[in-house]
Amino acid sequence: MTPGRVLSATLAVLSLPLCPVGAGAVDAERDAAERTTRERIAAAGTALPADAPGQKLAALAEQAGADPRAFAALERAQDEYVARTLSEWGDGPERKAFQEAGLQLQRNAERTSAALRAAAEAGDAAAIRMLHSGVLGKIARLEAAAKEAGLRLAGRWERERAMREREREQREREAAERARDQRR
Repeated sequence: MTPGRVLSATLAVLSLPLCPVGAGAVDAERDAAERTTRERIAAAGTALPADAPGQKLAALAEQAGADPRAFAALERAQDEYVARTLSEWGDGPERKAFQEAGLQLQRNAERTSAALRAAAEAGDAAAIRMLHSGVLGKIARLEAAAKEAGLRLAGRWERERAMREREREQREREAAERARDQRR
């Protein structure tokens, strides 16, 4: 088991609610709370290796769950464990790894910030170059020319449609005249 998991399991034991439910609580609630406490203690005890200092805390927690007088011994053991863990943390490899990770994170943040500044400057420079190049004016003229061409094509199409309509009407008139001439 990794040291981090041992510490997590031990801290789980430390955070167990061992105080009995209030005197006015319903028996079912008290039984449920005691059962939950016993289950948590058992889970923490099985998660810890047999020779781990946290195993002692799990055993003391189990005793304190059954005998309120053992609660003071559990508190002392918890205080000793936390003090020992914090002193090991001060010089241990986890702290060094944590500090190195913090430094790496800070360097990455600085590089990211520099890259964002460079990107913003490049974007500003591109916008300025675009304004000075006259590209926007050319685009506006092209859009105007395209719109004008579209209007001319629409007008041409409308004229051709009107001409086809007139030709159709003319053919219908001629066909009607031929039909009248044939009846006479």
